[in-house]
Amino acid sequence: MKKTLKWSLMMMLAVVGLTFASCSDDDDDTPTVGTVEDVNGEFTGKMTYAKEAKEAAATGTTLELKVANDSIQFEKFPYQALVVELLGEEASKPIIEEIGESLSYKINYTATMNAAKDSVVMTLKPEPLKIDVAGVEVTIEAEKTASYAVKDKNLKFTIKAANVKVGGIDFPGGWTPMDLSFDMKKK
Repeated sequence: MKKTLKWSLMMMLAVVGLTFASCSDDDDDTPTVGTVEDVNGEFTGKMTYAKEAKEAAATGTTLELKVANDSIQFEKFPYQALVVELLGEEASKPIIEEIGESLSYKINYTATMNAAKDSVVMTLKPEPLKIDVAGVEVTIEAEKTASYAVKDKNLKFTIKAANVKVGGIDFPGGWTPMDLSFDMKKK
């Protein structure tokens, strides 16, 4: 009887010990595993811009955007830098005033997870940006993929204003491509 009691007590202690050992607090060291849907949501952050072969603007434009299933959606695309670059500071004021802040734009994408399953890799498929009030169409290109870090909730991508047409004709005097870089944090 003593042997049975002794073995029963040892088994209970072993079970209790295993229970506490399996409930450790080491979860912070485990990598964050995500899905492509993790990128969906509302973001806030900055856009900086740079003409080809020049440094990015020292200050960026603060903006908000939304990512939903297969597109990056801007309710208020920060187009002002493009218009100023096209027309100059003074000549752009009436157009910017007429357009206001409500120029919407959408960039479609396809998404996959990286091998570590901690980032969403997005292949951007931008369409031209149309500013109907000014008769302007900006060809937008995406040479690199966008990236969303699941753990940090940070979305980064760059698009290029590659060409500009006014009234269907290439911009007089030519256009130097402009990179628009976005560094966004999920709300």
